[in-house]
Amino acid sequence: MKKTVFFFRYLVVLSVASSLLFSCKKTDIAPEQPGIHESNPVLSYIKKLGYRDSEIKDIGDEYLVDGDILFAKKSEPDASLLDGPKTEQYGTSNYVGYSVQPNIFIYVDASMNAYLNEINGAIAMWNNVINCRVKFGITTLSGIAHIRITNANLGSGVCGAAYFPINGQPGGLIRININQIAGNSFAQRQRTIAHEMGHCIGFRHTNWQSGEPQSGVASDNGAYFDAMHILGTPTGGDPNSIMNGGQCGSGATTLSNFDILTVQFLYPANPPVAGTVPVFRYYARSTWQDHFYTTSLNELGNGTNSDYIFEGIGFFAFQNQVANSVPIYRWYLPQSGDHFYTANPNEIAPGNLEGIAFYAYPSAINGAVPVHRYYNGSFDDHLYTKNQNELSFIPGYTYEGIGWYAY
Repeated sequence: MKKTVFFFRYLVVLSVASSLLFSCKKTDIAPEQPGIHESNPVLSYIKKLGYRDSEIKDIGDEYLVDGDILFAKKSEPDASLLDGPKTEQYGTSNYVGYSVQPNIFIYVDASMNAYLNEINGAIAMWNNVINCRVKFGITTLSGIAHIRITNANLGSGVCGAAYFPINGQPGGLIRININQIAGNSFAQRQRTIAHEMGHCIGFRHTNWQSGEPQSGVASDNGAYFDAMHILGTPTGGDPNSIMNGGQCGSGATTLSNFDILTVQFLYPANPPVAGTVPVFRYYARSTWQDHFYTTSLNELGNGTNSDYIFEGIGFFAFQNQVANSVPIYRWYLPQSGDHFYTANPNEIAPGNLEGIAFYAYPSAINGAVPVHRYYNGSFDDHLYTKNQNELSFIPGYTYEGIGWYAY
């Protein structure tokens, strides 16, 4: 079925032009730095995110914030994001595109050749997760690589840093501070690399609440990031998570049960029920506020940062009608740009009916779970999710009940 808002997808201007990297470090405390100039818009942006002067360190071309995040001084931060909805969760909401997931190629810079065993061990750690579509591999061809791993002097206490995903691609760079990790055990060096790989596929720090912003924009590759809770994982902490920050040389050296559950939830290899297909979820935040759901990758593909961001699989439903299922209709409201999904074809008469999006159950049968419906009157946006925790800290969305039942 045809989508009505394709033209936005060809916008190429990104809201931010240079880089923020999330990293693994020993300490969350940075000394107060003299001589930081308030006139710098990046510095003002950092402070509006909630960081104090004592957490900001001037290291030349970049600000090192909270010992964990790098902001390039030449970036042009999008301050409008500071007024946008915030979430209280653990993924970035900007994930690797569906067609890219099975073959993520890593190029190892010559500066990291001495750490190939650690890199291969980190790759195996992620690749050995069953029912996970994401698979990493090493390539000797830099031109086809999605991720480049290189050595970099990140300063004392910082062990590594990595980009978040953008435009449906993994974060493109991992920087490892060999000077910092050389004295660590093999398991801890491998842990640092696996941790940074997690950032490249959309993982936030599990313990991000200790000082990182909920939402923002990466100041180099322009990737939007939010802290998104993953269904089935604790809303508090997980001390065994390999994705905890501030634990260089001391953190968990294997994926925790919740780390495994998270990557399986974000990137499942198989449908939970035979005959179901993924319903892909996208979110437009730089044009208008609109959540969009489709079973066809041909509509929006792997997403783009300047229009509809790929937010992964919303849920699984049926492509064709099965016993006891009902059609879920897709409406488009041109006055607001909202896409609305309902089992009732007469519910939104003023909009344009775009057809049947997929089929789902009207009640809790065959193990199906509720997909909840929310509405934001300020944005005129409808959101559908299995995870009610996702809306706990997003202002402005009103619960409208259960839309349908799916997987």
